Amino acid sequence: MGVEDLKGKLVLFKLSEEIKGDLSLFQIYKDELWALVTGIDDLGIWIENPAYELGVWWDEKGDLIPPNKQVKEKVRANIFISWRFIKALMSVDDKRFQRERNERLPGFQVYR
Repeated sequence: MGVEDLKGKLVLFKLSEEIKGDLSLFQIYKDELWALVTGIDDLGIWIENPAYELGVWWDEKGDLIPPNKQVKEKVRANIFISWRFIKALMSVDDKRFQRERNERLPGFQVYR
């Protein structure tokens, strides 16, 4: 298996201590997580967070929403992680661990 074979699969990531302090910005709270790989290149790997909480500042017309009426919504986000911050990757060759079409199943879960 090559790294390029991980695209579209659910993968366990072990991240380096060096990036640990920056992970909360991306709503990653531990250096071990399961995530769906959405892209791979020479510089790093893209993973999907299907439920990133983001404040909504504009309405459908493009008008700014007053701060007291702004809400947080869960949106699908892609996060890029440079190869230098990845200590290890694990993929499981079992159909039960492949990409599920169910929004509530693993894709972006802290390893327990």
